[in-house]
Amino acid sequence: MAKPIFVWDFDGTLVESYAAIMEVLELIYADYGWDFDAESVSRIILQTSIGQLLDSKATEYGLDAKSLKARFMAEQEARDDQIVLMPDAKRVLEETRAQGIKHFIYTHKGATTGAVLERLGIAQYFTEVVTAADGFARKPAPDAMDYLVEKYGLDRQQVYYIGDRPLDRDFAVNSGVQSINLVLPDGPENIHIDSLSAITALPFFQEI
Repeated sequence: MAKPIFVWDFDGTLVESYAAIMEVLELIYADYGWDFDAESVSRIILQTSIGQLLDSKATEYGLDAKSLKARFMAEQEARDDQIVLMPDAKRVLEETRAQGIKHFIYTHKGATTGAVLERLGIAQYFTEVVTAADGFARKPAPDAMDYLVEKYGLDRQQVYYIGDRPLDRDFAVNSGVQSINLVLPDGPENIHIDSLSAITALPFFQEI
């Protein structure tokens, strides 16, 4: 049987970083004098993306979206030391690699992603890490996945994108690969897991 290939989202999937993200957003809102409703902001970024949130704020207040996003990225990277692994992340990576599964990352996080992976002790599991610094169109555009498929000769039918937002499912669909998602329910376009440990209990993994 052909082995699956895992392409991972980063924030909220492999690592817990939302506390730092919310801290940065609250700081930016305060600097501009915007009302910060943590529940509403959290809902927006989980249902869409931080990029879309900042785009909408830039449009609303006549700001340069690129500069606003750069400010967010710099503040987020200054808090990289707050990022921790999601439960069972390292164990799942180890067990799946032992079965011959290849791992990649595609994330909207920037160039410091590699340093975070090194600090957390999981950099060695990934064949390549594609970040915002590589310049591909953001999710749900399939450009980054197309790049990985073409570079490594991946079979899209065996590729699973693992994420935690509707945006990640949409990216998988647009890329012609399978979706595994920590939030969205099971459906024709998605496999739901309630924790990373559930990956090794999925039927296709048991058949390897």
